[in-house]
Amino acid sequence: MRADSRLIQMFVAVADALSFTRAAETLHVAQPWLSAQIRKLEQQLGFDLFIRDSRRVQLSDKGRRLLQPARDVTLSLEQFLAHVRRLQGEQQQAVLRIGLPPYSHLFPARVTLLEQFAQVDANVRIETVVSWSPELLEKVLAGSLDLAFVVGELNDAALQRLAISTGACRIYCRHDDPLAKLPRVQAAQLSGRQVLAFERALNPALFDQLFAAALHAGAVLQSDHEMMGERWLEQLLGGHAVGLNFVRTPPAHLLAQLCVRRYEDAADVGLYLIRRHGSSGGVSQAYWDTATAFAVGS
Repeated sequence: MRADSRLIQMFVAVADALSFTRAAETLHVAQPWLSAQIRKLEQQLGFDLFIRDSRRVQLSDKGRRLLQPARDVTLSLEQFLAHVRRLQGEQQQAVLRIGLPPYSHLFPARVTLLEQFAQVDANVRIETVVSWSPELLEKVLAGSLDLAFVVGELNDAALQRLAISTGACRIYCRHDDPLAKLPRVQAAQLSGRQVLAFERALNPALFDQLFAAALHAGAVLQSDHEMMGERWLEQLLGGHAVGLNFVRTPPAHLLAQLCVRRYEDAADVGLYLIRRHGSSGGVSQAYWDTATAFAVGS
């Protein structure tokens, strides 16, 4: 069969988001059209990539096995396109490519800094790519992104980083929950409790930072693909699960029903701006300098 690289990119986007709706938003396409394209790819392959039901989307066994080769194809294509853009650079408007985690708009510092970036040079067009932090790291290393905001700790000698802001880890629960009576919460107090969590594959380092102590203490993690969204907050109110968050502030209409307590067994979560070592100069340097001044002054 002849593989369509665009369909492979769509498969990776849906697999990362585990949501056709969020993947469609990332790709800037209509959700029904994206679903139809994935069905087209599945017909070409002769097997299902996803298990779909009314509540969630999951990768099939063959889909999981095909995901890494699909990532490799997508990364190779991005590297090719990055070379093309560099060759075209003298003839086109300069472009700054920045990666953003899907929930980074909840960090006020990120919002402010991106607004400052927009004022650096009117002759530079800023393009943003929304994805989870591990994939953004790969794109920066591959050269398909100039800069990226990432969440959580990273230890890669090939990357340079600036600390933009931090968020304290907090437990969210209903006001009638026993945890609401405590001034702060420790992992041992989550033993046997259901804790809403994202899939570890989306950001393993951040997952371990947030949930490892709770898991060790006997907490039961419940996957939730709407982590830190409005529906996530509503789930906390509607059931017996608790949530762990480092950036979200409950909206005013839910403040009377939700209780927020400091979580003692997870370090504060950092938001960083990263670039490859050796990539100083060029169109991105002025933006890195702007971020440096912001980080020093914040």
